[in-house]
Amino acid sequence: MQIIIIGGGEIGYALAKALAAHHELCVVDAVPSVAERFGLLDVEFLTGSGTSRSLLERARASTCDLLIACTGLDEVNIVACSLGSQLGCRRTICFVSKEDFVHTAEGRDSLSEHFGIDQVIWPEAQLADAIERIIMAPGSVDAGVFAGGEIRLLEFRLGSDSPLVGKPIAALDLPYGVVIVAVHHGDSTSIPRGRTVLDPGDKVVLMGTREAMKALQGQLSPKAAERRTRLVTIIGGGDVGLRLAQHLDSEPGIQLYIVEHDHARGEMLAATLGNALILEGDGTDLGLLESEEIGRSDVMVSVIDHDERNLLACLIGRQLGVESVITRVSTPANLRLFELVGIDVALSARGAAVASVVHQIDGGRSSLLKVLEEGQAKVVELTVPDTFQPTALRDLGVPDEAIIGSIVRGGQAIVPRGEDRIEPGDRVLVCATGISAEEIRTLFTPSS
Repeated sequence: MQIIIIGGGEIGYALAKALAAHHELCVVDAVPSVAERFGLLDVEFLTGSGTSRSLLERARASTCDLLIACTGLDEVNIVACSLGSQLGCRRTICFVSKEDFVHTAEGRDSLSEHFGIDQVIWPEAQLADAIERIIMAPGSVDAGVFAGGEIRLLEFRLGSDSPLVGKPIAALDLPYGVVIVAVHHGDSTSIPRGRTVLDPGDKVVLMGTREAMKALQGQLSPKAAERRTRLVTIIGGGDVGLRLAQHLDSEPGIQLYIVEHDHARGEMLAATLGNALILEGDGTDLGLLESEEIGRSDVMVSVIDHDERNLLACLIGRQLGVESVITRVSTPANLRLFELVGIDVALSARGAAVASVVHQIDGGRSSLLKVLEEGQAKVVELTVPDTFQPTALRDLGVPDEAIIGSIVRGGQAIVPRGEDRIEPGDRVLVCATGISAEEIRTLFTPSS
């Protein structure tokens, strides 16, 4: 596939690194020194603006299959995609950072309507939504909702007192309808088997029906499940903080504080949110956080657009006694560092967005639902073709590093056992690591 990437920053480089081996890539950036970063990748690099029609013609936009605009300027991305579409590019993907560019007040897709852009990706919205799911699943470090809410995914970090520690998975007393689909031990993520024993410090990913996962939360986080009201403090009232606050502001059982240093922004937040308490000040100011008793917070979320300040805010919150700290990470390389120093949840919106684009290009007929542990594992959905012969799960030949976590059939969610059959028309949710995510697709191709 012939692909043009406009922007050689974090997103552009991550995309190029993932795609260069199997596709013809041309990267465009206005800063000449950026080319050095791409020196070891098999890509063509052009210096100039993605808004230049002549430069896009040099990049062969008229024959390219896909143009991805991911600079730090929304306006540049929009113009680049529009020009690419006019020149004949078959498909365009535009990264934006503001809601105004996603849809109009009437709900219409303005970029598609006026600029001919095929897909708009708003990483900040994905980040806010991911944080909200984690907050609403007390005790978890990651969460996902699939199949219209019928299937839930939760990830927990196991303490020494966890009921899941020390026994083979086959011997665990899990609620009916729950299955462990992945385990992160040390630096690696794997698909567990019945004989796998979980250790303190492991992170375990479970999938199951809505009712079963609710029962599971009561087992793994009984204190959090019993708590009627929780205090959530958001550090930073920017685009991510505002979207998250809008979602949490009307949630029953959530008491919301927002710390924002800009006076005008704080006034806007106060006018927009009906129940949140807006505190004007620096989220890294120890004196402010102490005087406002932020240490009482059940959850602190730091979403300043600056990794070092986010880290400092979370460390202060932890020192003051905050039970759980969640932060935004702008540079994916910092994710591991944040976990090493004790941050409960560190999320990179850009990393998830990159993974979704790569999967669209290389994922074939499967849909990417969730990225786990910085891409070490993923949850994908496949639709079983009409020509597939009904087969019991135990006879399917699922790769070692993959597990079928659930089946959706006629609106009903099933967490399967060995004797359950896969049938034509089923939607199958699979958790897999490495090349197993690709291998399992072959099981459900029309020729299988």
